[in-house]
Amino acid sequence: MLDLTSPVYPVRIVLRRTGLTAELLRAWERRYGVVAPGRTDGGQRLYSEADINRLALLRRATQYGHSIGRIAEFSDSELEDLLADAPAAPSSRSGPTPGAPGQIATNTRRACLEAIQWMDGGALDAALRRASVALGPTQFAEQVIAPLVREIGELWHAGRLRIVQEHLATSTIRQVLSGILAFAPAADEAPVFVAATTSGQRHELGAMMAAAVAAAQGWRAVYLGPDLPGEEIGIAAARLHAGAIGLSLVYPTDDPLIDRDLADLAEAIGRSIPVYVGGEGTARRGPQLGDLGFTVIPSLADLSDRLARP
Repeated sequence: MLDLTSPVYPVRIVLRRTGLTAELLRAWERRYGVVAPGRTDGGQRLYSEADINRLALLRRATQYGHSIGRIAEFSDSELEDLLADAPAAPSSRSGPTPGAPGQIATNTRRACLEAIQWMDGGALDAALRRASVALGPTQFAEQVIAPLVREIGELWHAGRLRIVQEHLATSTIRQVLSGILAFAPAADEAPVFVAATTSGQRHELGAMMAAAVAAAQGWRAVYLGPDLPGEEIGIAAARLHAGAIGLSLVYPTDDPLIDRDLADLAEAIGRSIPVYVGGEGTARRGPQLGDLGFTVIPSLADLSDRLARP
């Protein structure tokens, strides 16, 4: 029989079984001494079955709002009592259930928010990828990613999500959207759609979603990335002989750099390439965008319809 106190498990096993990140595990050990791992002759940390059980209890307790600083000295039995009435942890297999697109989207967002709360990047990634296949790029972006990003922002502003949880969610969503773009088929003669954000606009998911929607309509989507001067976007679009440009303006909405970049982009391309602009930053720029010949896009579905026109 295995001695539950014998240090035999390497860090990778501990992370897999507890759901902790390596950074969080190190912080808990260093600041609070939650466990005292053994060491190999080479200095690698080793953990016991008892250590893993304790770490799992602590992780679950923090997910229900208990401060690690307050509960770090609790015994295992005290932690078990604290969690006696708490619901079970979400399954890493959580994901959308079969059904209509609206139900799939709703179930996916619910599973994603649950995974984000638990810092379960694997479950979040799996739920998103299943939904992207079930719904297709346009419905996936419009019904899952766009509202999910809004919900994440609202939870963060309300203090119900930590910065690290928001970062995990954003990073995972970015990876999934990058995968959609990387494997989107496009004919050699397909028109080019260039997507980007302007200087100071580091929130890139809107531009990535626009690129994914374009790819779904048969365009060759080229995502240039965030935080680019307008002139550079225009030069790239001209060199690629782009058929359209998509911009996302999110935060900060009142940044004067946006106005300069929009003017620089317009000067670089003239009126030769349609420019579609979406995001919260368009609300106060309707007249300016119209004067420049740019089109405000109220939704990804509207962008999809425009790009589908012959």
